[in-house]
Amino acid sequence: MLKYMAAVAIAVAVFSWSAISMAADAAREKCTCDLKDPTLNNGASVRNATACWSHEDEDHEWCDISVQAIEGDDRHQTIISELIDLQSQPEELTAYLQAQAVSASEALDVEPAFAEARNQLPVLMSQFSKLTSACIEGFVAHAKDHVPFDDIEEGAFRCRVGETTGWLRMSFQVGDIRFVYMVAPDA
Repeated sequence: MLKYMAAVAIAVAVFSWSAISMAADAAREKCTCDLKDPTLNNGASVRNATACWSHEDEDHEWCDISVQAIEGDDRHQTIISELIDLQSQPEELTAYLQAQAVSASEALDVEPAFAEARNQLPVLMSQFSKLTSACIEGFVAHAKDHVPFDDIEEGAFRCRVGETTGWLRMSFQVGDIRFVYMVAPDA
């Protein structure tokens, strides 16, 4: 009987730990345009997007996705061309992305905290213009020549490229709100 109770206690502890770790690992990806797992239980996703901005508040489990381009749309190629053309020009690249981010979030005045974060976003993006340029250069090199990409993370800026999908995921954290730019590689 004692062995049975010990086995049950261990099973419950292992199950609880694994469930907690799965939830913690999955939280950041619950808002995505790059949906490869069709069994997403909760969160927000767009299945046929090739470029989008998401606005996430993890503490309140809130997310919104603004699609910039969809599969079969010429807009994706326009975005990729702009990124390629501006990749070595940090200020111009940042201005291009700032315009996209602000227009993608204009209709989202859901709460004062979000409006304040959106107002602070252009300044934050300007602070990370050189890292943004490095991020896009790495994304382009990875997509074009399969050059390995090392994630970039510094302060409120994060950038990574999916190993299998090649999707870019670049984020800017303003207070509790994370603004995330996601774009598929050029097909």
